[in-house]
Amino acid sequence: MLISSCGEGTKEPPKAEIYEVKNIGLLSTSEYTIGKIIKLDHVPEWYKIGDRKILISCKAKIKAGVDLKKLRDGDIVLNGTTLTILLPPAEITTFTMDPKLTHTEMESVSGFRQAFTQAEKNDFMRQGEKSIRHDIKETKILQDAEENAAVFLRDFYKQMGYEKVVVKHRKAEIK
Repeated sequence: MLISSCGEGTKEPPKAEIYEVKNIGLLSTSEYTIGKIIKLDHVPEWYKIGDRKILISCKAKIKAGVDLKKLRDGDIVLNGTTLTILLPPAEITTFTMDPKLTHTEMESVSGFRQAFTQAEKNDFMRQGEKSIRHDIKETKILQDAEENAAVFLRDFYKQMGYEKVVVKHRKAEIK
């Protein structure tokens, strides 16, 4: 009885389950909110009297993470009790511009000019979205997502019984 109880401390982690993490799918691990102010001074043509100005604020909620379904055979290597994982690159998982977070801060119309139409305001919002999408590259959201995914996976596999979990990141393919 004493001999059989001593062997319980050296229980090996389940090898067959190392790819079960793929079932998690899209693992969003970072969220940013980015705001933009869109300003337009509409310069009138020579025959129009007055001017139009508008200032619109908008916000986008952006989530980033790692798609664990993109793990390939060989991306997880077991060497004794050390597990090495090569993660797919982080990507933007959701991009949402909530209309409730969009406000016309200032609108000024003078002279014989007409107010901005809803179609014009929608066009300005599209410009704001395009600008925010461009500015995502300047943030560290993808880097944060990769680091947070690595922390999650280290904890996940250590709870399964692996002593050492090494997480590496695959470089994004340039398109």
